[in-house]
Amino acid sequence: MATTAQHVDPILASVLQRRVDAIAKEMATMLMRSSRSPIFNEIGDLVTVLFDAKGRALAQAEFAAIIAFGAQPPLEYIIDYFGDDIADGDVILHNDVFTGGNQNADTGIYLPIFHDGELVAWAAAKGHMADIGGMTLGGYNPQAREIWQEALRITPVKVYSGGTLRKDVWDLVGANIRIDFVMQDIQSMVGACTIGKRRLLQVLNRYGLGAFRAHMDYVLDGSEQQVRAEVAKWPDGVYHGESWMVSDGVDPGARYRIACEVRIEGDEITFDFSATDDQSPGIANMPPASAKGAVRIVFLMLIAAGGVVIPTNQGLFAPLSTVFREGSLLNPRFPAATIFGNQMCDEVLEAIMNALADALPDRVTAGWNQFICTSLNGVDPRTDDPFVTLTVFQRSGPGAMRGTDGWDAFGFTGTAGQMRSPDPEMFELTSPHFLEYHEYLSDSAGAGQWRGGIGTRSAWRCYGRDEIGVTIGDDVISEGAEAAKGLFGGLDAGRNDIRIERPDGTTHVWGSKELVPLPQGAVVRARSGGGAGYGNPHLRPVDLVLREVRDGLVSPERARADYGVAVVTGPDGAVRVDQETTSVLRNVNGATNR
Repeated sequence: MATTAQHVDPILASVLQRRVDAIAKEMATMLMRSSRSPIFNEIGDLVTVLFDAKGRALAQAEFAAIIAFGAQPPLEYIIDYFGDDIADGDVILHNDVFTGGNQNADTGIYLPIFHDGELVAWAAAKGHMADIGGMTLGGYNPQAREIWQEALRITPVKVYSGGTLRKDVWDLVGANIRIDFVMQDIQSMVGACTIGKRRLLQVLNRYGLGAFRAHMDYVLDGSEQQVRAEVAKWPDGVYHGESWMVSDGVDPGARYRIACEVRIEGDEITFDFSATDDQSPGIANMPPASAKGAVRIVFLMLIAAGGVVIPTNQGLFAPLSTVFREGSLLNPRFPAATIFGNQMCDEVLEAIMNALADALPDRVTAGWNQFICTSLNGVDPRTDDPFVTLTVFQRSGPGAMRGTDGWDAFGFTGTAGQMRSPDPEMFELTSPHFLEYHEYLSDSAGAGQWRGGIGTRSAWRCYGRDEIGVTIGDDVISEGAEAAKGLFGGLDAGRNDIRIERPDGTTHVWGSKELVPLPQGAVVRARSGGGAGYGNPHLRPVDLVLREVRDGLVSPERARADYGVAVVTGPDGAVRVDQETTSVLRNVNGATNR
């Protein structure tokens, strides 16, 4: 039944909200199932979004949240750039970080949706391309000093005009990309947006444009009201926090401060990073679209910690403002290199959580282990074709929060836990590597009444020809990085360590932003630390500590030293708690034995 634009039915509004959400998810499913790159179809390093005609987000499927929350700035630029020069059948390609992009490798397709000749919405798909030009296959190279060395810079350009492929533009882009299937992945993105267009037009034809707009305005307003009500509960004030990035890809010993001032005034909140250090000379800079996306991820965590479920749309971020000083790490001046920027989501999160720890102790988390993985590229000797792969199965742990342990092997903060690890067999089939092991890393999490998430240990053997690897991270023991910090008596987390065992018997300790050759037969061994703990470890239930010792997550030595739980093995081989010793250990530290 059609509804007039003047009348809003709350039930229909809920139906339409879930419908656009389902469309965004269908777009993502279509993209993953039709794409060629394992970065898309295995890892899910992508997003799909529906916007209204003004560029307001209606719904999104954020497999990689840092991209999803950074998808809007390019559209704002595109709308302003083309003005009225937008027609039905146009398809716009974009990746440029100096015109709204979050990372050059994260390339986007933006497709306008017309209804009865009127622009009514946009469908968008963004994903991490296996290659997008630049000096290095795959894009990651710490030796880059400017954007042109990192990627083909794609400012908004129509690859389809009025439904017709612009072959000259298409061939120009393809001529700058080393891997053929990247262009096929772009076609998959166009297909995903086309699905979004078809599905949305079905909704408009059924309910009418006026009714759709009225009800989506109602949904966005409802989200805004919900989130403002949550922020209004938070104590007004000005709060400060900081985090540190170690190494900039030029100087392994360099340290950069990411500083955040959080201002809460009624139902408004501002995240001001003006005091953050100046931009680095290398790749370790974060474009403002990426920084804004990182802030939104953390803000969403704080909101969700209150148990409130709010649709992920434009209204969710209405009370939020961000400030990034030009020339700083989070808003570098042109033509800075920025390929590492998305990874700095870790520091943004840590700075905000540190700032709000005392003000919002029930919502913040203890320190997260800063994520590190590798980008591997070379020639696959089985096919003589170039390959690029990301080892995102290297999973670190998030920090605990009051009432909840950190999730085990969660991974990168910028993906909000939704980007997947590749299937081990697919990793071996699509790149010349053999995965020796991938498992939880015992004693990697910081102890606490609620412990941090467990990290992982991984190893793989390299068989690529002319293979090089680049570490993507900023927290390794060898560079003096500090462990993620526990909160309110919780203990610090474990740290990352990654090493290359070469066929000649030598070992190389791999830095956090370092490009190295990987000879055939080399083995990479990676240890990813867990998250930090929250609260006094001696208040953790004894039976839970015993269970984790039995499961191999905590060693008997750490159970005794960190949790005050004496675990012994009897003559029959059974593992049990020595209650008398445990009582003494816990009472000495002023905690009840429970």
